[in-house]
Parts: sequence; C-alpha cells; structure tokens
Amino acid sequence: MNGGAAISQFNRAIFAVIITFGVAPSATAQQCNAVRGGRVAAIAGSFAVSQTAVIALRHDDWWTTPLTSFHVVWSDVSPSKGQDRLLHAAIAYHASRLATEAWDWACLSPTMAAWLGAATGVALALPKEIGDGLREDKGFSAPDMLWGTAGALLPALHRTVRASRALTLKLFYWPSRELRDSGDELPQLENDYAGQRYFLAFAPGLLPGGSGGWPSWLGVAFGHSVPQWISAPPTHEWYVTLDLTYRKLPIRAAWWNDVASALDQIHFPVPGIRVTSGEVSLGFY
Repeated sequence: MNGGAAISQFNRAIFAVIITFGVAPSATAQQCNAVRGGRVAAIAGSFAVSQTAVIALRHDDWWTTPLTSFHVVWSDVSPSKGQDRLLHAAIAYHASRLATEAWDWACLSPTMAAWLGAATGVALALPKEIGDGLREDKGFSAPDMLWGTAGALLPALHRTVRASRALTLKLFYWPSRELRDSGDELPQLENDYAGQRYFLAFAPGLLPGGSGGWPSWLGVAFGHSVPQWISAPPTHEWYVTLDLTYRKLPIRAAWWNDVASALDQIHFPVPGIRVTSGEVSLGFY
C-alpha cells in the first residue's frame, strides 16, 4: 500500500466514525432520566471497533521498515504552511462536537458529555501519531497533537464557558486545480490544502451580553489557506472577512435551529480581503 492510499483509508475511517456519532443521537434521542448503560457500552464499543479498523487499515504503512524506537518531534518543515495542522484541529473539533452529542444520547450530564466528547476527539488522533512515532522518517508530532487537542477542547468550552460560544472554527472547501489535475498522484481529497480554507469566526451576537448595536447575525472571520498544495517556498494566504451567524437570523421555523447549527460550522464566501505575499485582494472569500 502506498502512503497516499494509507492516508486516504485512515481519513475515510475517521469520517465514518464521525458520521456514526453524528447520526445516532438525532435518530433516537428521547427523554433522559438516568445514564443509559447500554448506550454508553454501544458508544465505547463503536469507538473500540473503529480504532481497531483504523489500525488494521494503516498496518502496512505503520509497521513496515524503516522502524525505530518511539520518538517525539517538536518541529518539522510544513510544505503546506500549517494547513495540515489546521486540518488536524478541524477533524478533532468536529469529532469532539459530534461525540458530545453521542454522549448526550447516553444521558450523561451536559458537562460530562462535553468533556468526554473532547477526550474522544483527542483519542481519535492518537493511532496515527503513535504509528508515526515508530517510523524513522517521521515521529509523533507534538505540534499536530497540540493543534488537534485545541480543536477538540473548543466544543467543551462552548458548553462550560458561555463567552467562548462567540468563537467557532469554520471551514470552506472547493477542489483546487491541483486536485482536479492530480489523477492518482498527490494531492488527494483529504490533503488538498489549496482547496481548504480554515476560519476562526467571531460572532458578537453569541456573547453573553449580546451584540449591542451590531447586527446579531453578522460577525467577522480570520482565515488561512495556501495557493498551492506544495510551493517553494511555502506561501501563506490570510483572510479577513465578514461572517454570518445563521442561528441569529430572524427565522422562527421549528426546524431552523438544527439547520442553522449545521450551517454555522461552514464559512460560506462573503465579502472580505485576502493577503498573499503582501498583495491585498478584495473579493468573496
């Protein structure tokens, strides 16, 4: 198995776990009077099975030579200028958020569900990093793990620190020309860094005191991307844009809150600026 195929299999397994966590609570949610032991066991069992499957899928990539003793790396040259680390944070963030819903489904207290969700998001990242830690040409990436941990903690903070709800990790993706022209070569979907944009959105309307005179549905977002998957030298693209908070739009339909909560995880293109190598562009980003 080549490295690209192994990475692709790993990410498909991760996304399958995320989908599993996301569907179960909404499909069977009901009144909670006590912790549901059977549901706790179902979640724990699903996690164990999924992690075993991930390890099996990655076995050839992890355990073939060159191998070495476990080691941690604190720095590495990123050809994507940090996009890979933002991807780690985004996957952990959404895994944590959906795992929290799964623990809610098991009728744990909201706080316990939030922190178990965060722990689940962190744990999902461990197999890959441990495998890399045994490879001579790689290593357990402490920066990747720290970025993933930060992403996993944000949904828990949203539940326990009300002011933190004004900050959301959002993403936007559109396939890059590199991906469209790559065929069987890199980049692939999950590492199409030039097609990925990551935003930290600030929504004043979600602050405890509200947004004051500012429209409650309007916020700002600070983003990052790269113009190519690998460039020499790597090039940053920075964004400052407006951002929409769909939960604050004046729509009163009963179904809207669930739809808006999903939409609020995505940064759809809106007016803003992009800064690349000192050049400023206006547009919809």
